[in-house]
Amino acid sequence: MNMKNELLKTAIEFAKDAGQLILENTTQSNSIKQKLNHADLVTEVDQLSEALLRDRIKTMYPDHWILSEEANGQANPFEIIKQKKSGIGWVIDPIDGTTNFIHRIPHFAVSIGIVQNGVLIAGVVYNPFTTDLYYAAKGEGAFYNETPIQVSNEREIEEAVLATGYPSKEWKENSTVVKQIDALTGKCRSIRLLGASSLDLCFVAKGLLSGFWHDELNPWDTAAGLLILREAGGKVTTRFGELFNLEDRTLVASNGFIHHSLLDILK
Repeated sequence: MNMKNELLKTAIEFAKDAGQLILENTTQSNSIKQKLNHADLVTEVDQLSEALLRDRIKTMYPDHWILSEEANGQANPFEIIKQKKSGIGWVIDPIDGTTNFIHRIPHFAVSIGIVQNGVLIAGVVYNPFTTDLYYAAKGEGAFYNETPIQVSNEREIEEAVLATGYPSKEWKENSTVVKQIDALTGKCRSIRLLGASSLDLCFVAKGLLSGFWHDELNPWDTAAGLLILREAGGKVTTRFGELFNLEDRTLVASNGFIHHSLLDILK
């Protein structure tokens, strides 16, 4: 087994361990804290899941670096990821979709992306509630519960079901997201706001969605899903059409066929 597949296998194990911890604490009362505002939340379970993941990684791979939401969220994660161009690192979100988790909406996930010398080499997104497992190793395709997956084949924006989400600071009247949705209304088949970007990217990878866009996502929101989608044949750029990197602040993802149409409307 080569290194990236060994790391992928380990990441799957770690994600499932964190998922089990999350499930064990789902029905217990948890203290909920606001970060940026009342729509940007963290719970004790987020922190417990992250502590478990960091402990597992540091125990098995003490020379690897880690970028994670709760430990690094107060810093500038875009600057941190820019500086991490050597060695192997883990980019983790202990619960992506915390608001869904708090309200017991079964659309949240543990997200783990692994980077080597600045390049994504493995990604895992695991929903412990549904046991949906998405994963990929660079150059080896994308999988859902051991079954290979590919993006959808919708070729016209009129056929596309899209998803998006609000950056925390955009949760307000007349936000950019509202204007973007308005621009797409009537031009695509429908738009969903599902609340967990890692899973939204995987939904595009599996062909459930034709596209997804979102501004101001952090590296831990996108790392795993980004690789999974690319390995499933999808396309991911900035809103300006440039190849998306983890330090970028605008993301547009699609099955590839509708990408230019989606970019044109969002611009």
